[in-house]
Amino acid sequence: AAIALLACLLGGAPALAQVTGGGSAPRAQVLFLGTYHFDNPGLDVVKTEVADVLAPAKQAEIQGIVRALARFKPTRIAVEARTNQAARLDSLYAAFRAGRHTLGKSEVQQLAFRLAAQFGHERLYPIDHAGEFPFGEVMQYAQQHDTAFVQRAQRFIADIASEQTTWQREKTIDEILRLENDPQRIAWGQGFYMGLARVGAGDTYVGADLVAKWYARNIRIFSDLQRLAQPGDRILVIFGAGHAAILRELIKSDPNLELIEAAGFLGS
Repeated sequence: AAIALLACLLGGAPALAQVTGGGSAPRAQVLFLGTYHFDNPGLDVVKTEVADVLAPAKQAEIQGIVRALARFKPTRIAVEARTNQAARLDSLYAAFRAGRHTLGKSEVQQLAFRLAAQFGHERLYPIDHAGEFPFGEVMQYAQQHDTAFVQRAQRFIADIASEQTTWQREKTIDEILRLENDPQRIAWGQGFYMGLARVGAGDTYVGADLVAKWYARNIRIFSDLQRLAQPGDRILVIFGAGHAAILRELIKSDPNLELIEAAGFLGS
């Protein structure tokens, strides 16, 4: 049986599609929207100042983004909320639909709640998972063994923080999201994560272990997305832009999914 399965897997794309569930069924389309965190919880390595999205001017910008994303006509919306918080998410969304909840600052509420309600969705789908990101341990090791890396990392983080703070002052939310979802910028940002894997020597893989844990979290997120997607679905995923490189690549690698670029649904 094992030999037969191996032969099937090596027999070409049609056989592989049968094993993975692909084939003639229409692929689920996935529009991945990478975003900064509207409510600025301060959990990311890069710390920035975020404009108040509840201000009237920003609310008008958000309403425009919602109108633009609505053109995708999502059948499901997946968001960056922990899977073990599904009951709370359901409760808040139900209260919003009933007129008993005022939207908070997060992109989940400002974008996903509005879009889901517009299309009459009964719920949203949390697909995030807790994960380790021991950046402090990597920097501590590098302080002792690779000070050049420490200087590069600190300069990169400072430059990104300064740039993003400037964006918040000078650009609209739509303009920021277009920048965050530009494939070239996503690839550039992924280079920072890959650079972390270099930290270590001999049998010490402190940087590689961090990258492995980062991938493990994202692969779990992707697994939930796979389980959610049904043939013909149009799934809007609203997630932190730092996850974009890995999740986009995983989506593109799945024969049952089709990645839709957010750029086609942003801007005029």
